[in-house]
Amino acid sequence: MNLYTKKIGFLCLLLALIFSACETEESIEITSPEPAFVLQQPGISNVFLNFGTPTNAAITMAWNDEVTGSTSYDVEMSLDADFPSTVNLGNVSANSFTISVEELNNAIRNAGASTFRDVAIYVRINAGGTISNAVQYLVTTYPTEVPQMSSPSNNDAFVLSLATLNDIAMTVEWTDPVLSSSLGIDVTYTIEAAASGTDFAAPVTVGTSTNGTSITSTHGDLNAVAIGIGLAADTAGDMDLRIVARNTNSNGNELERTSETITVSVTPYNVSFPYLYMVGDATTPGWDNNNNNTPIFRDQDVPNNYFFTGYFGAGAFKLLETKGQWQPQWGTNDGSTLAVNPGGGSDPGTFNVASAGYYTYSFTTVGESGSFTVTSYDASGSATYTTMGIIGQAIGGWGDGDEINFTQDPNNPHLWYALSVSFQQGEEFLIRANDMWDDVWRYTGSSELYGTALLAGGGDNFPFTEPSGNYDVWFNDLDGGYVIIPN
Repeated sequence: MNLYTKKIGFLCLLLALIFSACETEESIEITSPEPAFVLQQPGISNVFLNFGTPTNAAITMAWNDEVTGSTSYDVEMSLDADFPSTVNLGNVSANSFTISVEELNNAIRNAGASTFRDVAIYVRINAGGTISNAVQYLVTTYPTEVPQMSSPSNNDAFVLSLATLNDIAMTVEWTDPVLSSSLGIDVTYTIEAAASGTDFAAPVTVGTSTNGTSITSTHGDLNAVAIGIGLAADTAGDMDLRIVARNTNSNGNELERTSETITVSVTPYNVSFPYLYMVGDATTPGWDNNNNNTPIFRDQDVPNNYFFTGYFGAGAFKLLETKGQWQPQWGTNDGSTLAVNPGGGSDPGTFNVASAGYYTYSFTTVGESGSFTVTSYDASGSATYTTMGIIGQAIGGWGDGDEINFTQDPNNPHLWYALSVSFQQGEEFLIRANDMWDDVWRYTGSSELYGTALLAGGGDNFPFTEPSGNYDVWFNDLDGGYVIIPN
C-alpha cells in the first residue's frame, strides 16, 4: 500500500514539472535588433595632417545602413557637435569614405577654424535626410591662409637719396594668424621685389625675418634692390612686393604661403657696382689675390647681377673687389646667401665646389648681402675654337694684321682675355674666332663696358664710347659674356 502511494505521488510530481516547463516555454519571446544607421567610432580619433603628403589618406570612415537602403551618402562635417552649419566633405555610393590630407585641411580651414592644434571636428552621414550618429576627431591642421601686408600700401611712393643712405626708407609690415597660434612652428618671412608686371620671374630679396612681423629697409638697401630689379636711376619706376612665408616640418617638408602683391613707386639714385674677381683653388688664379684674377661677367641691364659659366676645379673660391687686396671680400656663410667683409670685419666663408666640372654661378648683390645660385652646365656640345680675337678701328683697324688675339685660359678653353688693349673713343670693334669672319660676336645694346654679345652673321658692331686708353678685355664664348675693365 505504501509503495503504491509513493508511485502515485511521484507521478503527480512529474506531471507538475512537465506542465510547469510548458508554461515557462510559452513565456519566452525571441526579438531581433532594431535596424540601425550607424557611423562606426574610429579606432584613433587624433589626426595630424602632414602638408608634405597632401594626397595621402587623412581619415577613412565606414558605416552600417540597415535603414535607408540608400545608394547616395553625403559625408557632413561641422566644427560644432550640434551641427548648426555643415560642410559637405563628399558624396559616395558605398558605405565608406576616405578624404585626403589636403582636402580635409582645406575643409577645416575654410570652415573657419581659429586654431591649428587639436581642432575638434564632428562628422556624420546624411542619406537623403536620414542622419547617422556623429563621431568626433581632434585634428592638427596646417596653415593655408596667406600673410596679409599692412604696409606699405598700394601706390605708395619712395624717393631714395644717397644723402640719407643709412636712414630707413621703407618698412614692410604684415599679419599672420600662425604667429598667434599654438602650432609652435618657426616661420621665415621673405620680402621679395620684382619689376612690375614680371610675375616675379627674377625676384630680389628685400629682407628676411623669422617669426617677425616687420622688416625695415634703408635708402641704401632699397636702392640696391631697385637697381637690382632693373629700375633706372633718377626715374620713378614700379616695384612689385610680396611676402613669402616658409616653414619646415620634422620630415623636412617645406610649406610655402605667398601673400598678394602690392605695387609701389621707387625712384632710385645712381650708384656704381664694383667689378668682382675670383680667387681660390677652384679657379685658375688659385689663392693668389693678384694673379690676373678672372672677373665675373655682368648683366648689362641689371648692374648688380653677376654671372659666370665655366670650368671649376674641385675646391673653393671667393670674390674680391680689388685685385691685390683681400677686402672687400665676398663669400657665403650658409650656402645660399651672400656675405661680405667690406674691411675690418670677419671674412665670409667660401663658395665650395664638390666636383670639378662646368657650372653657372649667378650672384645678386644687395647692399652687403644678396643671394646666389649654382647649376651644372653641359659644355660637351659647345664649339671649341683655336683662336679668339678683337678687331676693329677701335683697337687699330679692320685688317687681319690689326686683330689682337686673346689668351686662352689654361683650364677653360672657352675663356679668353687680352690685357692692356689700347682703345680709341668713338670707334667700333667686333670679336671673332679662328681669325675668320665665320663666327662673329656682335653688340646687343649695352650702355656699359660689359654685357652679353650675340653670335651672329650680321648685326651691329660694338661702339666704344669711353675715354681712349688701355683696358683689359675678357670674353666667354659659352654664353657671350664680356667685360672691358679700365687699367
